[in-house]
Amino acid sequence: MIDRNGRTAELESAYRTLCRGARFFASPPGQGAAPPDMVVPISHRHRSKWIGNGLRELDRFLHHLLDAVAQAHGLGIVSGRRSSAAKLGALRATLGRGDDDHARLLALGGTRACLFHCDGILRSPAMAAACWNGLGRFGTPPAPESGTMLVIVGEDLQSIGQFYHELADDLVRRL
Repeated sequence: MIDRNGRTAELESAYRTLCRGARFFASPPGQGAAPPDMVVPISHRHRSKWIGNGLRELDRFLHHLLDAVAQAHGLGIVSGRRSSAAKLGALRATLGRGDDDHARLLALGGTRACLFHCDGILRSPAMAAACWNGLGRFGTPPAPESGTMLVIVGEDLQSIGQFYHELADDLVRRL
C-alpha cells in the first residue's frame, strides 16, 4: 500500500519506528534510554548495559529502515551485511550517493560493544577513540587509564538520538 507521499506502509512504519526510538533515546533521564538516576540508584555496569541495549535497538531499527528504503528503490533487501554502517554504505553506493555517516556508525558500534560487553570500561586507547567519536565528541579523547569508565551523559544521548533521527529523515527524504 502506498501513502500520500508515495511511501509504502513498510517504509513508513520503519521510518516512524526509528524516529520514535531516536526521540526516546534522546529524552531526559528516567523518561528514555537513560535509566532514572535520581529515582533508583543504579550501578555503572547496569546503566552501561541499559544504554548499550538502547544503542542495539536503534541499530536494529536502522537495519529495518535500510531494507525498506532498498525495497522502495526496487533493490530488494541488502543481504550479507550485518553492520548498519556496511549496509548503509552498500545502499548509498548503489544509489550513487556518498556515505558521510559510515565512520560514526562504526564508532557507535564500538560504543555499544564497550557499554554492553565491557560494562562501559574502556580497555584501550583504540576503544576510547571509537567511543569518543560514536558519542559525537569528535577530536582526541583523553588517554584512558586501566579501568576508566565510559560515562554517558544526557548530551551524549541527545546527540545520538538526533543523529539517528537525521539519518532517518535523510534516507526517506531522498526517495
